[in-house]
Amino acid sequence: MTFKTSTALLSVSFAALTASPSLADITADDIWNSYQAIAETVGGELTATTNRDGNTVVFADAKLHISFPGDEGSVDILYPLLSYTENGDGTLAMDLDGPQTYSFVVTGPNAEADRISADMVITYADAELIATGDPDDITFSYAMDGFEFEVQNLDLGELKDPEDVNFSLTGTGSATKGTSRLSLGDLVTLAGQSEITGIDYSMQIADPSGGISTTNGSYEGMSNSSTITLPTGGMSIMNLAGALHDGLSIMATSKIGGSNSKTVIVADGNEVSSHTSQTMSAGPSTNTISANADAFQLTADGNQIQMAFKYDENVNAGSDNISVTGFSETALEGYVDRATGDFRIPVSKSEEQQDFTFAFGLEGFDLDKNLWALFDPSEILPREPATLLLNLTGKTTLLQNLLNFEEMMQLSDGDVPAQLNELSINDLQISAVGASASATGDFAFDNDDLVSFDGIPAPSGNAEVQISGANGLIDKLIEMGLIAESDAMGARMMMGILTVPGEGEDSLKSNLEITEDGQILANGQRIK
Repeated sequence: MTFKTSTALLSVSFAALTASPSLADITADDIWNSYQAIAETVGGELTATTNRDGNTVVFADAKLHISFPGDEGSVDILYPLLSYTENGDGTLAMDLDGPQTYSFVVTGPNAEADRISADMVITYADAELIATGDPDDITFSYAMDGFEFEVQNLDLGELKDPEDVNFSLTGTGSATKGTSRLSLGDLVTLAGQSEITGIDYSMQIADPSGGISTTNGSYEGMSNSSTITLPTGGMSIMNLAGALHDGLSIMATSKIGGSNSKTVIVADGNEVSSHTSQTMSAGPSTNTISANADAFQLTADGNQIQMAFKYDENVNAGSDNISVTGFSETALEGYVDRATGDFRIPVSKSEEQQDFTFAFGLEGFDLDKNLWALFDPSEILPREPATLLLNLTGKTTLLQNLLNFEEMMQLSDGDVPAQLNELSINDLQISAVGASASATGDFAFDNDDLVSFDGIPAPSGNAEVQISGANGLIDKLIEMGLIAESDAMGARMMMGILTVPGEGEDSLKSNLEITEDGQILANGQRIK
């Protein structure tokens, strides 16, 4: 489970169903009407029974029902009692005492057989939620000392047998605060921000054979901000392209100060008992996601990521109580100083060319001595941390709306939803085991020529390549016995054809060009 995403949704849901622009009078009915406006944007129906006692209004049996297109099923969310007290100064307070149970039911075409359900129980500590504003512009401000959550009554229907796996998920959160602003107009806008000091969670999956998987983890220093706009005319999950053109958009950023998790898997049989653990920790990270009629984009930046894997095995254990003592042990660890990603994909059909981005990076990628020993026990290869960077941008022409799933499913095998027009290699760097390579380049593609390069649009353009340490690496691989002299000779001959000497020792460079008439040149020499 990814808590950096789920906690952002939890915060928005808490504020929306749980710095005011003004202190105009609002009532509980105004809040309920705003909830119904949100439900209508997703094609849902929100119902409840209303009870008033003085200045307190309670919405009981609240349920959001959303039907899938084509009678393919539905989603139901059942809410706890929603109790609001009108304070007499134009503000309202929400009662958050006691456990708050949210029930989720998903059904397929056969409502009896295709059914999945679960309850999420959340208990808040010293929580306060105040609503201010006016009927069309309500701000929810909330704060709490902490909270607890637990998944209960998970029922996978026919997806599992009665004696199949058992699942549990529990967790606690510390001090939390935030705001969420709900604005009604031509679009419904939800804008919010939250801060959570930390979250601890525990998840366990057990099967009848004795296998148990337990994951414990935590996040600290979490903050989230998001703005979501929803079209008032409703939307279809099968045609999100239409919703995007009607105004649907998402912009969300989450930051985490640090995280760690450990998963332990125990398999206990008559002959073998095994104990596997996986741990992962990370420093500060930032993730941003955006979606609108132009494009979908995801960026990520994580630091100080450490991973470890440990496996212990005791042959002929013969006992239900597994002891680590005497196990054959394997422990492997890896470390990444920084991991980044930037992915941008246009989603709307257009005759105009549109920009895309595909970029990722691993910097300071290091392996522990046990992993190195698997393939280099004699320590022949240099062991400095590796680097892998790739940054590609380009232009594409979309022939289909990628998020109109009804249209996409009607494409035949020969149809393509997009054309590649241009591709730029802005940065390519690989550095490991004493060798490095880098490249930059620009290419254009002729989508009318699918013959010259066996079915792909014919490219034209050039790339500059720099290589360092290649011959030294080949020598070390021969010494290790990983490649034979004859194979090395073939590799050196190929480098001799494609490259020329570079500026320094054991340095090579090359200019690779593809001409518009299909020729491939290396440093001006035709190779095809």
